[in-house]
Amino acid sequence: MERQRGDGMTMVATSRLGEARHFGAHAPEIEERLALLAEASRVLADASLEPPAVMERLCGLVVPLLGTACALRLLSEDGLWLRTVASASSAPESRARFQALISQRMRADEGLAAEVLDTGEAQGVEAVLVLPLRARGHAMGTLTVWRDAPEPGDSEPFDPGEHLLLQELADRAAMALDVARAYAAERQARQAAEVAAGRLARLQHVTAELSEALTATRVAEVVLEQGLAVADATGGGLWLVDPDTARVTLLRCAGCTPDAEERLRRVPLTEEAPAARCLRELRPVWLERGDALEGMRKPALSSACLPLVVDGRALGALVFAFSMPHGFDEDERAFLQLVAHHAAQALSRARLLEGEQRARAALREAHQTLEAIIQASPAAIMLLDPDGTVRLWNPAAERMLGWTAEEVMGKVLPAVPPEHWDAFRHSLERATRGTVLDGAPLAGRRRDGSAVQMAVWTGRVHPANGPPQCLSMMVDITERQRGEAAQRFLAEAGGVLAGSLEEEETLERVAHLAVPAYAETCGVFLEDESGAVRCVATAGASEASEVPPPGLLVVTRVIQSGRPETRSGLSDADPTSACAGGTFAYLCVPLQVRGHTLGALTFVTSKRAYDAQDLSLAQELARRAALALDNASLYRDARQAIRLREEFLSIASHELKTPISALVLQVQSLMAGLARSGAQFDPERLRRGLERVDRQVKRQTLLVNDLLDVSRLSAGKLELVLVPLELGALVREVAERFEPEFARSGTPLELSLAPEVRGQWDRLRLDQVLTNLMSNALKYGRGNPVRVELEVTEGRARLRVKDGGIGIAREHLPRLFHRFERAVSERNYGGFGLGLWIARQIVEAMGGFIEVDSVLGEGSTFRVDLPRG
Repeated sequence: MERQRGDGMTMVATSRLGEARHFGAHAPEIEERLALLAEASRVLADASLEPPAVMERLCGLVVPLLGTACALRLLSEDGLWLRTVASASSAPESRARFQALISQRMRADEGLAAEVLDTGEAQGVEAVLVLPLRARGHAMGTLTVWRDAPEPGDSEPFDPGEHLLLQELADRAAMALDVARAYAAERQARQAAEVAAGRLARLQHVTAELSEALTATRVAEVVLEQGLAVADATGGGLWLVDPDTARVTLLRCAGCTPDAEERLRRVPLTEEAPAARCLRELRPVWLERGDALEGMRKPALSSACLPLVVDGRALGALVFAFSMPHGFDEDERAFLQLVAHHAAQALSRARLLEGEQRARAALREAHQTLEAIIQASPAAIMLLDPDGTVRLWNPAAERMLGWTAEEVMGKVLPAVPPEHWDAFRHSLERATRGTVLDGAPLAGRRRDGSAVQMAVWTGRVHPANGPPQCLSMMVDITERQRGEAAQRFLAEAGGVLAGSLEEEETLERVAHLAVPAYAETCGVFLEDESGAVRCVATAGASEASEVPPPGLLVVTRVIQSGRPETRSGLSDADPTSACAGGTFAYLCVPLQVRGHTLGALTFVTSKRAYDAQDLSLAQELARRAALALDNASLYRDARQAIRLREEFLSIASHELKTPISALVLQVQSLMAGLARSGAQFDPERLRRGLERVDRQVKRQTLLVNDLLDVSRLSAGKLELVLVPLELGALVREVAERFEPEFARSGTPLELSLAPEVRGQWDRLRLDQVLTNLMSNALKYGRGNPVRVELEVTEGRARLRVKDGGIGIAREHLPRLFHRFERAVSERNYGGFGLGLWIARQIVEAMGGFIEVDSVLGEGSTFRVDLPRG
């Protein structure tokens, strides 16, 4: 190519030689110029295809052969400016000034250069010649040559031959420059094609990777791992928009320092950060400044911030950072925007997939939760067709009704008895029409044939395919109904029991309460004061049965233990069912009140077995019955106490009045005698009168002291003063005090006392006990001997007071030591009936006990047993 170009230049040079001869050039000059053109052809050919080399070689040919200075200027792309691209100067001392002169840009549409470019012909002014650079009819720039100014009278600085030669050089330089430009354009196009092909291949790889990314995190990994290589970037990051907080959140970054990563993790959209700005404006932000992006491990001198937009909605921002100053041409900008587009599409797909996965997971979780609810529901849940065919059967239905899911699925619901089936199917038909059944009662049956009461809630269900179905929830209300019935029964029983305070009537009412609702036979048993158990009331029992089942053996055991007993399916071989005549179930519960067992209540039936709820009902009924019996007993005791109080008041008024009347009579008699006799009053008569007065005063004092002791004991204020005491000495002292009375009544008194019976006792209170016992022996002994014995056994002192008097009837013994109680008529024997009660309280307060043995008409023996302390 260079040889052809050189041959062409030689032909042109020959043509120009003819023109030089035409302008009068001499042969030596012509040869010299031809040599210059040949050298120019060789130099321009050797300049390869690099435009800077072409221009520098041309200026080197012109200076100093054809001028003292030379400058080559090229037009800018817009054609408005001329820019100096090569120059040469032969004078070193003026080279700097020349370079400063030509380095400034020149307007292409002003001055001599504009005329040269418009006309395409060289123009000269004094010692300056401006020649056009032309190629293929287009002006590319100018070649300006300077010479020293000619002396006055000399010819022009440039002759026509030099014009021709310089124009030839300019044309050859323009041709070489055009070729170099074409080569550079071709090479640039080839490089651009190679870059585009490489980018396309890498973009395809990134697109393939993104197509497999299923999460936003994976999308960020692919974009930053593969995208940085595609864009030749040194770092970057991907942020996601958080619409709730008006922030962008860093999903992943590459090439950032940890501090920068933490600082850039959340960026408000209102900040001036590149990522926030490109999202606000929804367009790329191209930054070529040195502070384009801070925080990179390598300083980022340029960056590209691209919004990730899908359907006009910003999903996030993608940033590429470059460590070198980077000019983003149109191809690179389009390429980076294409990467951002594919990243946005992949991110949108990942979000949709994640949303779908979350929805599927939520749906799956909802199904699992619903299944768990159905499986764990305490209520029976079943899905039924309108004809009653079972499609769903949960474990609660199996537990409640007994059938397993395998036994009922696809079959008509077996829990509805035939007599209720029409009503149940009608309910299903109403439910399929939209009527919601809330808690409708249903009498059903279990797999074992037992009855069950259910509350049913039914509603319509619309499946995805097929006709409407019925969702039914069933709750076993058998126990609830039994509980409600029990509550009603107890409420009615409370009213019945509260209707009377008479003990016999109350016992009859208790016996009839549970018959026939809960028992066929009911019996009330009480324990008397001797500990014997007897049946006091029955209901429903046959007349031939003296004691209703389960019999006294079971009842006695329950009363003694205080715990209920229940049994079902007894046979004739069982001794407790001897009176039953067959198999039956029974409940026997104690009648307890205030911690004391009064008796027992029995329930007997042959129709069913008693369970825990029946036992609970029986115990509650027994509690209320015991309370009613206790109230009746208290009422009876209260009436008895009132009666005793009235008798006591009558006796007290009589007893207190008798000594006072006798005392008044004695005083009046003595005063009358003194009035009649004066100083001659008989001393013996006065002594006897004063003795009678003294006896009445003492009797009055004893009565008052008894009343005071009753008051103290009732208030719980009896105080004991325990002192060392020899009990035999105290017994002798009391006996000596009673000797006059025993002598006056002619009653012998015998003492049999063990020696040295010592202990810690209250002297005054024991004196009071002994006084009471000896006084009773004297009062009721009918003049028969009274014997007082004192002995010591195993650390205890035992005192006996025995008389041979009237004795006490056996039925009166249990209440002899009660307050205001007496075994004889108060008309025949005086006193309040308090002495023995007070004695018992004193003895028991000192840790002992008092008891009596007596036979009517033969006498009584009172025993006092005391610890020695």
